[in-house]
Amino acid sequence: MPVAAPGSGRGCLHSAFPARSVRRITLRAPAQPESVGQLRKRVSVILSGWLLGTDETQAAELVVSELLTNAVEHGHDEMTLGVTLSGSALEITVADHGPATEPGSSSDPDEHGRGLAIVAAIAQDLSIDKTPGGWRAVAGMVIQPAMSDRAA
Repeated sequence: MPVAAPGSGRGCLHSAFPARSVRRITLRAPAQPESVGQLRKRVSVILSGWLLGTDETQAAELVVSELLTNAVEHGHDEMTLGVTLSGSALEITVADHGPATEPGSSSDPDEHGRGLAIVAAIAQDLSIDKTPGGWRAVAGMVIQPAMSDRAA
């Protein structure tokens, strides 16, 4: 059931699941392997503070890690991580900045190339777009309301 907008002249309607406010973080880091673990840990702490469940936090951490690893491997200079929680939608965005590096010719296919498949299996939505400054990957996940949100 929708909630009436303030000043709409309608009576106040209450939803069984109160709307969460939009929560958003943006973090920048050098596109280096050590940045992946550091950013993943920061996101874990933030998502726990946003009261996501353990399973959802771990799934989001894996998506963050895979997308950041891609940015480190295929981009250079700097990368930006954005995480937005709006209601039951969690959006994770990773952008790399600067010209892409050439893929290594000695890459072992058993060691590389599975990250986006993992993200696609976990997320309900995945898009990857070329931008003027590099690449941007956006993964969308559906999050169940926290226990405190379910109380009526």
